[in-house]
Amino acid sequence: MNSDQHLTKNTLSDLNKNEDKALKMIRDSKYHSITILKRDGKIEMLESIERISEQTRIIDILKDHNYQNIELKQANGKIVCLNRTVKTKLT
Repeated sequence: MNSDQHLTKNTLSDLNKNEDKALKMIRDSKYHSITILKRDGKIEMLESIERISEQTRIIDILKDHNYQNIELKQANGKIVCLNRTVKTKLT
């Protein structure tokens, strides 16, 4: 095992649950962007932006999360872009 592999193995095992959750979200391909907000050196909140299929019904999107911002772009009467920003407060 080289020093990079050893460092990675030790570093990943030292992740706390919030860091682990952030890493999983970063690796998830459904998210376009992830913002990590920290307080006193600890992860406090994650803001994730995901692209949603234009065919998804608005009512279904609203039911998915209690706290979210929805961005909808329309051209020639049709939805061309649908993004959702979800804030996840971590404890």
